[in-house]
Amino acid sequence: MMGIDPGSYATGFAFLSLTGNKVDVLEYGVIRPKKDAELIFRIGHIIKELENLIAKYKPIAFCMEKAFFAKNANSALILGHIRGAIMALGFKYDLVFSEKTPREIKRAVTGNGAASKEQVANMMSRLLSVQTQNSALDASDALAIAWTGLGSP
Repeated sequence: MMGIDPGSYATGFAFLSLTGNKVDVLEYGVIRPKKDAELIFRIGHIIKELENLIAKYKPIAFCMEKAFFAKNANSALILGHIRGAIMALGFKYDLVFSEKTPREIKRAVTGNGAASKEQVANMMSRLLSVQTQNSALDASDALAIAWTGLGSP
């Protein structure tokens, strides 16, 4: 399962494997395009990195955080471009797609749909036995998205 927390400056990703009831963390992190790059180059960088990861881990499904608000219309439009490019990449590799709202993810991980990002990171550290304290919150969010995409084993 590939989990994606989309963003134009920081896209979190996580790859989890489920065997029986055991979840293994294959890799997680953040893709950071150059901040001063034009949008098309930021999108291209994100897609190129994700494509390399897909080739490495060969997921059959991916889950992405559903957009729920934006500070302004331009931010929403940019996030829409990122999400669309990632969806097209999933389609290219015939990945089963699902999306969850931030509230659904937080509720599945912590039991509280209004949990903080730090609470989500703490729970992912416990549930998956990984160190999320030194990771960007985008990476722990991607872990939570992937974990929820698996059906919250």
